Amino acid sequence: MALEVMILKVHEAARLLGVTPRTLRFYEEKGLIHPSKLSENNYRSYSEHDLTRLRWIISLRELGISLSSIHEALASINEPEAFIRKVESARAQLYEQWITASKALQSLDVTISEWRHSRFPELDQIEYAAEEMKRNRLVRASWSDQWNYDGLALQHGFDTPLVSLGGLLSEEQYNDALINTVEWLDPGMDELGLELAPGSGNLSALLVRAGAKLTAVEQSAEMLAILRGRLPAVEARPGNMLALPLAAQSYSFIACTFAMHHLNPDQQLMALEEMDRVLLHGGRLAVTGIMKLHDDDDVLKSAFFEDKISPTTWHPSLASSLINWLEGKGYSTMLASLTPVTALLYASKP
Repeated sequence: MALEVMILKVHEAARLLGVTPRTLRFYEEKGLIHPSKLSENNYRSYSEHDLTRLRWIISLRELGISLSSIHEALASINEPEAFIRKVESARAQLYEQWITASKALQSLDVTISEWRHSRFPELDQIEYAAEEMKRNRLVRASWSDQWNYDGLALQHGFDTPLVSLGGLLSEEQYNDALINTVEWLDPGMDELGLELAPGSGNLSALLVRAGAKLTAVEQSAEMLAILRGRLPAVEARPGNMLALPLAAQSYSFIACTFAMHHLNPDQQLMALEEMDRVLLHGGRLAVTGIMKLHDDDDVLKSAFFEDKISPTTWHPSLASSLINWLEGKGYSTMLASLTPVTALLYASKP
């Protein structure tokens, strides 16, 4: 006896899924679904496979995922790991949109409050708020991975973070910097911590060993794959330092090593703003990396113009700039020189 195959017309499918026929036709127009058409009347017909696919589409769309991201994700529906990666990437994009919308609302609130105070809507005030939003959007959008960390991860594996420094540090100096970072942060057992740009997880391993319950945000998919395979207990998420896909005031400490030099000065301050957003009051952060202790740091300059690294794509952090931003937010800061070209900036949030 042959099994009965369920075939539904557009109105029947729409009723079953809790949407309108127009919605189903819209998804068809966008290339997300391809229902068959009955030969005798050219009516659309939906199979069980179509209905399952539509359930995915409707659910992901309801959660705010864009149609283009849904299309990309569903192309990998039969490859679980690839599918999850695509949805995670869409989630990071969604969080970036939410952060932008939140900042816009804050700017509007400030502007409206000023209007209420003066009892007159000044155009200059709303233009200033809009210009600030535009500047932040352009700063965030201007970052890109110019160093091909996916390719480096496939080639060098665990050693990628050290290799990416181009010989600027010895392995001993690199490891000492990681150890110093852990010692300054001094994580407690099961303390919630965040690591930014963890790479292959060299610092992550030390933080977990110290007892931290760690979340990590990394922009390279291949680096994430290495980190997840190496440290399954770490909650590793795709994202970048300019728009962290994380809730506000969630972590007791934040660690970032050898990543800030991939951001220009404006982006570095934006990264600090994101760290401040997700760090709990009373929390602490440590930024370790290539850093100029003084504006006219000739030792650093001479090292950078050797063949080891490219000064056009690296932006050594200016310690005074980071410290001024943090102290302007009420942080207590301490700066420790590690080598002639690297330093550790520790800050405690009020």
